[in-house]
Amino acid sequence: MPAVLEGLLHGAIAWRQHDGGHTDEPNLELFIQWAENQWRQAAARTDASDRQPDLRSLKAVVADRYKIGVGVDLDVLQNPEDVALIRRHFQILTPENCMKPQALHPAENVWRFEQADAFANFARSHGLELVGHCLVWAKDDRTDRWMMEEPDGRPVTRETLLRRIEAHVRTVVERYADVVTMWDVVNEAVADGGDDILRDSIYSRTAGVDFIVTAFRAARAADPDALLIYNDYNCHMPHKRRKLLALLRELKERGAPVDAYGMQGHLELGDNSLPQLRETFEELRKLGLKVVVSELDLDVVTRSRWWAEGGRYRAELARWDPYRHGLPPEIEQNALKQWIETFSLFEQYRDMIARISFWNLHDGQSWLNYFPWPRTNYPLLWDRQRRPKPAFDAVYRLLLGPPPPHEAVPRTDPVSQQAHQQLVAKTRQGRIDVYFAGDSIVRRWGATDHPHLLEHWRRCFHGWHAANFGWGGDTTHNILWRIRNGEFEGLSPKIIVLQAGANNLPWQGPANETHIRDVVDGIRALVGEFHQRAPAAVIVLTAMFPRSQNPDLQPAIEEINRRLALLADGKRVRWVNINPELVDAFGRLRPEMSRDGLHLELPAYEIWARALRPIFEEVLGPPASKDLAPPPTANPAAAGSS
Repeated sequence: MPAVLEGLLHGAIAWRQHDGGHTDEPNLELFIQWAENQWRQAAARTDASDRQPDLRSLKAVVADRYKIGVGVDLDVLQNPEDVALIRRHFQILTPENCMKPQALHPAENVWRFEQADAFANFARSHGLELVGHCLVWAKDDRTDRWMMEEPDGRPVTRETLLRRIEAHVRTVVERYADVVTMWDVVNEAVADGGDDILRDSIYSRTAGVDFIVTAFRAARAADPDALLIYNDYNCHMPHKRRKLLALLRELKERGAPVDAYGMQGHLELGDNSLPQLRETFEELRKLGLKVVVSELDLDVVTRSRWWAEGGRYRAELARWDPYRHGLPPEIEQNALKQWIETFSLFEQYRDMIARISFWNLHDGQSWLNYFPWPRTNYPLLWDRQRRPKPAFDAVYRLLLGPPPPHEAVPRTDPVSQQAHQQLVAKTRQGRIDVYFAGDSIVRRWGATDHPHLLEHWRRCFHGWHAANFGWGGDTTHNILWRIRNGEFEGLSPKIIVLQAGANNLPWQGPANETHIRDVVDGIRALVGEFHQRAPAAVIVLTAMFPRSQNPDLQPAIEEINRRLALLADGKRVRWVNINPELVDAFGRLRPEMSRDGLHLELPAYEIWARALRPIFEEVLGPPASKDLAPPPTANPAAAGSS
């Protein structure tokens, strides 16, 4: 029990003791201090959260497996937040509407390129590729009358139709050949029901399959290098798949240059489509075709009943908006599971996949909020505030894959063995809320043989119960061994600060890809190990520092940091990069930051501490008046050595 009138200012609730009768006066001053602390702590949490961006990137984690894209309308490109999301995650865009025939070509001699040009210019200026969507949409209600009729109003002849298709395709493909790398040449030509392969339309009635052959040949003539796609929906369903395969075989026999099938991927929650999708991939493999998943989303307010039994449920469904106040956790979990299963399937067929594109950017922009009736839907990986959803986290982890095996290697020299025993003992000597892991750059900050740095450590971290477990000369392999052999035993820190990898790189000369991967794989292994042992801990990854001692390493260090930043989700893994504050205009460590071009000096540690402090305040709150961390250790070999 605390003494009477002792101020308990760092708890989550106020504690009032009776002294001097039933009056608030003795406690009021302390209560105001407590309230101010609570306010500052809440503000720190908010500010720190705002400063912790999610640095993950779908296109980076997918790497060269396939292209990752999104279909959006032109107005999305006017929103800076949407543009930032696009640039981080995607490398190829599909114009949702402005390149469709009715938007581009409303009359035989009338072209409206303004919106398509604006879309293409956006892609050019941001270094993005485009999917041309689409050159021919094989539906009468998606075709203007000028394409369907002769000038005198009679139904169009075969010759006129094919000539118009060829002219339209040639004009559009040539105009955008520099930025469009994939074309949806023909869209949705396969019939949904009945026995006919082709949908009933002006195209099929007038020219049969020749309209498709003509469109593909014209596209290839206009751009020999683009990937040419036949795009359609629901062709994983057995009845429609048989028609699709028959059409694709005929097109190949006719010499139509079809490179890929566009599997739209408009999935529905619980539709049990995975076995059918797998069968479709296998059949397409036999035909030697690539696959693009062209319009991926997952409808959680499912729409299939809209068309059932001649539309008898439409009046009922038109009033059905079950999740307008939010998605129930069990539905969100079911959707997450289906996203994982879907991308697991895609990973199995990644050698066939040329692209995966989502249809719309986030939940609030999805077409499934209004088609085929208005409702509140949640079909994408980002929510209405553009935040990654748990499904994104799960898909990202799947694509990232488990950390590659990273050998845990002990240091066998006597000094390192003695230091290891010191650090094992340290785990049992006090309270550890913040655990610093790393090599000599970490160790020197909190070691008794560097007293001026230790004094700074105490000034910065007193009351947060921070313990330093760095050891000089360690690679990530050595740190992993230490963690697995007693230096993390029984600990549950709330924050783990990790800065490592310098000793994985060569002392002289440049680093190669093997060195880079060794560092990144090692950090991933350490992050995984820490998460397994302390699931609730926030891991703070610190960027690898520049090395003026060996300037040849700088390109490798920049690439390592680029890859490491992709691990930071802004929640469980945070990213701290203070390098811009440490270097001069030429990217070299400034003399006051490092005397030897490798280890840091006090001004650099001060910058590092300033970057860590908001995270500590967010996770731990203000520091306590008394620090309970274990006492610092020293280099067993000799004072002043590292």
